[in-house]
Amino acid sequence: MSNMSSLSHEYASVADFSRAEAVLLLKKRFAHAEDNGETDELRNATHRLREILSTLLRRLADAGETGGEQGEVAIPEDVLARIVEEHQGELAYFREDVGRLVAVLTANARLGRKDFDVLDAICEAAEASASATFRKLWRR
Repeated sequence: MSNMSSLSHEYASVADFSRAEAVLLLKKRFAHAEDNGETDELRNATHRLREILSTLLRRLADAGETGGEQGEVAIPEDVLARIVEEHQGELAYFREDVGRLVAVLTANARLGRKDFDVLDAICEAAEASASATFRKLWRR
């Protein structure tokens, strides 16, 4: 695969991962204190987010290794590396936060401010990675 094709593929996977529709839907529900039942859209968003976070949790447990088991949802290596770098001194606590967030989503409980802080940290890493890859792609 040529360098340009490789960058293009990397950008596509990071951009796909960084789409935060599920997070936005949950934030909207939280901000507007909406509790008008569980829609299919909300159920699907919660399920997708839980899959992503569960895979991320497994990958963070193997943070020292590369190419770990991805599962159904692929976590781009650059996104994982950014998260590990950003939470270097507190990675165990961050893993606990992600694990707690998965449990909250599994229980279909209401997310709190700290849960959204964890989601924001993950989204920021994904967006930064997509932006950096996009800049590399356009410099070619």
